[in-house]
Amino acid sequence: MTRQNIPFSRIGGEEMKKIFQRSMGLLILAILVLTAYNFNVVRNEMLENRYNALINDLRTDSATFGLWIKEKKSIVNTAKDIYDNFSYEELVAYNTENPYLNINNEDPSISQLYIGLADGHFITGGQWIPPEDYDPRTRTWYLEAQEAGKTIVSSVYVDRETGEMLVTISSPLYLRERFIGVISADVFLESIRGFLMTEMEKRNSYSMLVDEDGTMVIHTHRPNLEGQNIYTDLGSSLFKDYFNEAKQSQDIVRMAYAYEGEDILGIVQKADGRNWYLAVARVDDVTLWNAQLGYPWIFFVNALMLTVIVVLMGMILKARSELHSMNTLLTKENEKDFLTGIYNRRYLNLYLESVWRQQRVEALSLLILDVDFFKNYNDTYGHIQGDEVLKNLTKCINNLVRKKDVFARFGGEEFALVLEDVEGPEVEKIAQKSIDAVYHLAMKHETSPFKRVTISIGVVTVAPGKQISVREAIEYADKALYEAKESGRNKVVFHEGKG
Repeated sequence: MTRQNIPFSRIGGEEMKKIFQRSMGLLILAILVLTAYNFNVVRNEMLENRYNALINDLRTDSATFGLWIKEKKSIVNTAKDIYDNFSYEELVAYNTENPYLNINNEDPSISQLYIGLADGHFITGGQWIPPEDYDPRTRTWYLEAQEAGKTIVSSVYVDRETGEMLVTISSPLYLRERFIGVISADVFLESIRGFLMTEMEKRNSYSMLVDEDGTMVIHTHRPNLEGQNIYTDLGSSLFKDYFNEAKQSQDIVRMAYAYEGEDILGIVQKADGRNWYLAVARVDDVTLWNAQLGYPWIFFVNALMLTVIVVLMGMILKARSELHSMNTLLTKENEKDFLTGIYNRRYLNLYLESVWRQQRVEALSLLILDVDFFKNYNDTYGHIQGDEVLKNLTKCINNLVRKKDVFARFGGEEFALVLEDVEGPEVEKIAQKSIDAVYHLAMKHETSPFKRVTISIGVVTVAPGKQISVREAIEYADKALYEAKESGRNKVVFHEGKG
C-alpha cells in the first residue's frame, strides 16, 4: 500500500481557510446581533417618541378640558357677582323663566341657571316646573356645594330627561353676605366631545374620558363604547389594570394592550382636581421590528454581503441618533409652556417634588402670580391680544429673576415663581419689583380700575419637608393670592399662618 503525502502548503491553506471562515462567521454573527440590537433600540426609540407625542396630546386635552370647565364655572361665578346687586325680592320674583336667571342664550352646552333657595323653593331661568314635593335642599348638587362652600363640579351622570351626559356646576349664593341658597347650571359634554373629535382629525391619536366608576363617557375612536363600563362591559382586562393604576396614582400611566384585533398604545391620567380620567391612545399598526421580522431573507443577504450590512448599520445608527434627538426635543418641549416659553406646570410639579424629597433647601418661597381682571381683558381685546400680554409679562418677570429661580406657568393667567433660600424682606422686594415692572409696562386695560394690566401676588415661605406638603404650600400661596385680590389687587400678600 502506497502512502499518499499531502503537501504541507495544502494543509496550511486548509487551516487558514477554516480560520478565515470561522472569523467571517463570527464577524457576520456579531454584525447580525448588533444589527438586531440596533433594530430593537430604534424600535424602543420609536415607541418612546410615540409615547411622548401621546403625552403632548394628553396635555392639550387636559388643558382644553380644564379651560372648558373653567369657562363654564365662570358663568356661574359671574352670575353670582351680578346678583349681589339685586335684592332678594327682585331675584325670587319669578319661579320659572326668571329673567335674571335667563342670561345664557349664546352657549348651548350649558343650561339656564337655577337656584335652590334656603327656604326650599326653586327658581329657574328655564321652563321646568318641579313637582310639589320637590325640595332642592335634599338634592346632591345643593348639599355638596353648601358643604364645600365654593363652586364645584359634579361627577359625570346621564340626564333622565334627555339621556345626555352632563355635569352640574353648583355654588353657594349669598346676598349681602347672607346665604340664600345654591345656584347651579347643567353642562352638556357633547361640546367637549365635538372639540376632541376635531382634534383627532389633526393627529394620529384619539381621546377617552372615563368617570370614577369606570363608565366610558367619551370615546372619539369607538363612539359605540360610550356609556359602557370598563369593568363589566369591556373585554380588555389590561385596560382595567391600567385604569386601576391611574386611580391609585397622580402620574401618567402608560398603556399597551390589544382590543378587537388592534394593538393599542396609550396613556391615562386623572384629570387635575376632578374624579375623571383622561386618556389618549393610538393604534400601533406598524413597528420597525415586526416589519423586519416579516422579511427574514434580509438577514441572510446581510450575512453574505458584509458591505451591505455595514451600510445598513450606518443607516440604523443614523436613524437611531435622529430618533434620539427627536425624543430629547419632545422631552424638552414637555417641560416648556408652548405660549410663553417658560417652564410649564408639569415641570414645576416635578421640581417641587424633588425639592421636598431631597430636603436640600432650608427655606423656600413660593409666589403665585395672577393677572388682574384678565377675563375682562380677553372679553374686551380678544384672546390673541391676551396671549401677547402673557408673553410680554413673562418676558418682563423672567428678566428680573435669577437663573436658578424657577418661573413657570401655573394655569391660564396664573404663574408660579420659586425662590430657594430667599425669605423675609428679600422676597417682598422681589415680589414688589415684579408688580412694579408689570405696572410700568403700561399695557392698556380700560376695564381695569388701574387702566393698565396689573398683577397680584400671594407668597408663602416654607421649610420643605414632612411638616408641610407641596400641596399645602401651594394652597397657602393661593390663599394669600386670594387675599391680595380681595383687598384691591395690584399688590403682594404674605401667608402668615402655618408654613
